[in-house]
Amino acid sequence: MYNFFGSSPLKNKWRVVYEFTKEQDLLDATSPSFPSFIPAKHNVLCSELKQLYVAITRTRQRLWICENVEEFSRPMFDYWMKKGLVQVRKLDDSLAQAMQVSSSPEEWKSQGYKVCFLLY
Repeated sequence: MYNFFGSSPLKNKWRVVYEFTKEQDLLDATSPSFPSFIPAKHNVLCSELKQLYVAITRTRQRLWICENVEEFSRPMFDYWMKKGLVQVRKLDDSLAQAMQVSSSPEEWKSQGYKVCFLLY
């Protein structure tokens, strides 16, 4: 998934996640206050969370999330890290190698048939 948070219309409004994280006792009580979730004000957040849920749950093996704007993604990544759900890594050659998956010509042909079938 590439630049999900950076392209989100919420931009820095993802900070409401920090208030939820604080309510779950995953942040220090001495942490600064963050905006509270207000359904009327943050209705786009529900839609964005649904899209994020679909992306995460449809992944078969591993989901790579690449972000350009760390400021926007930081609240969710901090929450996921507190829950032990993600690893944050800088892109380098070893990570690029780990992301590569080999496939056979038969697999490409099979995927091509699936895409063509979906288009019609």
